[in-house]
Amino acid sequence: MKEFLLKITLLLIVTLLILTASLFFIPDFVSKNSILGGLIDKHEKLKKIKTEKIIFVGGSNISFGLDSKKIVDKFNKPVVNMGVHAGMGLKFIMNDIKSYINKGDVVVLIPEYENFYTNNFYGEMELVSVLFDVDPSGKKLVDAKQWSHLMNYMPTYAAKKIKNYVFSPFQKQNISSEINIYDRQSFNEFGDAYIHWELPNQNYLPSKKTSGDEKINQDVISSIKGFKEYVVEKGAKFIFLPPVIESQSYVNQASAIDFITVSLISNSISFSVEPNRYKFSPAYFFNSYYHLNKKGVDKRTQLVIEDLENSLK
Repeated sequence: MKEFLLKITLLLIVTLLILTASLFFIPDFVSKNSILGGLIDKHEKLKKIKTEKIIFVGGSNISFGLDSKKIVDKFNKPVVNMGVHAGMGLKFIMNDIKSYINKGDVVVLIPEYENFYTNNFYGEMELVSVLFDVDPSGKKLVDAKQWSHLMNYMPTYAAKKIKNYVFSPFQKQNISSEINIYDRQSFNEFGDAYIHWELPNQNYLPSKKTSGDEKINQDVISSIKGFKEYVVEKGAKFIFLPPVIESQSYVNQASAIDFITVSLISNSISFSVEPNRYKFSPAYFFNSYYHLNKKGVDKRTQLVIEDLENSLK
């Protein structure tokens, strides 16, 4: 029995060492070439802008949901859509943008609803990918509580890296020059995902129905308040808008959305408009209840322009 336990222990130690080595030393070219890699390109866009600018902050509801050129034309200011993937977690997404905010900027925060009542706020596999392969400098933005949460995803991510590293030389190389909708190159010069604008809608499921027993994560509320205070202290304008969402998904999440709205108001912060303003019919969505097709992008962009005009008066 002791010999068996010793073998099991040794196996676990070896496995842990292999996964740790993978996490820190095996490069993940898949992640760098995916939309997650677009984060680096968006940082570069922000660095190059020396004038007042408009920055959109959120997940894929904005990366797949804006035509920023129309906003540039309307306000005559550079626009950078920093949306990449909600799996990076709103906590990191907000912290990541802080160093790029300057006096006179307009910062538009548009988070997905799940951030408020799930652990999405702290990040998922996508954030682990960013921290270890896409932009390791982001590690300094992650606190102990967030690292503890991300530990749940690290073994799976490390194993995925080994699989990609071992099998990629044997996989048939894609010689097509076509850009996938989730490639790093799928963003235009403003940071909008645009490849899908010419594609037909895909099937997707609406969001799960909330039970009504969801509890709002107060870390989210306090972090958003802190982010707003930071933006204002920098001499920038803070605008807080609800995300666009497919109508059935809005109904499915209605109880949670109501809780979110009430909780925000009770903490002296609230959306600039009512959430149902951005409840769109299914005809406007591409492949997710947060991802708009071009018709939806055009409609949502016009509403955002109107809301920015009202907020900037």
